[in-house]
Amino acid sequence: MTEEPRKQSPGVYRRRVGDAMVTVINDGFLDIPLAILRGTERGDMEGLMREHFHEGGPRLTVNAFVIETGGNTILVDAGGGSTTVYSMGQLPRNLSAAGFDPSDFDTVLLTHIHPDHSSGLMDESGKPLFPRADIIIHKDDFDFWSDPERRGRSAAAVPYTGSADALLSSHHGRFRPTEGGEVMPGITQLPLPGHTPGHSGYQLDSAGETLVMWGDTVHVPELQIPRPQITSEFDVDETLAAANRRKIFNHVASERLLVTGGHLHLPGFAHVVKAGDGFRLVPETWRVEL
Repeated sequence: MTEEPRKQSPGVYRRRVGDAMVTVINDGFLDIPLAILRGTERGDMEGLMREHFHEGGPRLTVNAFVIETGGNTILVDAGGGSTTVYSMGQLPRNLSAAGFDPSDFDTVLLTHIHPDHSSGLMDESGKPLFPRADIIIHKDDFDFWSDPERRGRSAAAVPYTGSADALLSSHHGRFRPTEGGEVMPGITQLPLPGHTPGHSGYQLDSAGETLVMWGDTVHVPELQIPRPQITSEFDVDETLAAANRRKIFNHVASERLLVTGGHLHLPGFAHVVKAGDGFRLVPETWRVEL
């Protein structure tokens, strides 16, 4: 008799940032082949993965985030939902385990419109899962994915047009395109184009503390932090994506800022330090008390 695989405890981790509470909500994972990555020799990438005791292709952690401030409950990205591969779609279960209901959220901050970050906004029937939340997205991303002609010219975008259309149609009238700067009290949108035309991070400032949420600046931390030049076929503009990755790395390293991202491994908070021509990630240790 085959025993059913045992499940891990819910993928939830909380951390205070000033007066705000930030909760990492894991949505699952995504396996990718090394063949879609470029910017260094295949052997170099394989060596870096072995240094992290990982054979084969990278496994991407997929996370979303909840920010609770004095007046708002905010979701940052939403994972892959039921429309993507089997290994994602854990957001509803883990939100519930963390004590959140979809009706709690008044705002969603999207880093970009890719299915592993935005398809979780829809339920299994394709309808909005968060009934009262407005969606903030950079105008350049909204415009790009809303334009069939523009996105059709990008080989990196074509695989995701169906999921983009489903999101745009199901949430018609609920998007609030922005162009960087403060989008909510204490939250600043950081344009980081390249991965997509309007890809952005978000910076939370509260009571003298700062958290930079850098979206898809990093897909594979084992590779792209020591080698910021590594790009992927997901990137609409690989050169710009690499340049903005190095730019944000330099910023958070020089300012010693706390960071997190949709594909950093749990518990998900870290610092970046310079290391030769590249950088090094210093994951924050698990905090027992909030």
